[in-house]
Amino acid sequence: MLRRIRNRRDRELVPTGRSISRRRGAAVLDYVLALGVVLPLLAIVLPMSRRIMQLVFEMTCTLIAWPFM
Repeated sequence: MLRRIRNRRDRELVPTGRSISRRRGAAVLDYVLALGVVLPLLAIVLPMSRRIMQLVFEMTCTLIAWPFM
């Protein structure tokens, strides 16, 4: 999983006793998932939530008011 520090420049950049991780691009995948998956889902769900709240309100009013009609 981890590789040893081989050249002198890397030894200067990384503190003693540490090694460089192979997961250099993992953070980029997190951003791609957030931008490519979560944001489109939010774009779909947020407009629908207003309609759902309106329908719940209407249903609640109907259930409360029907005995008096």
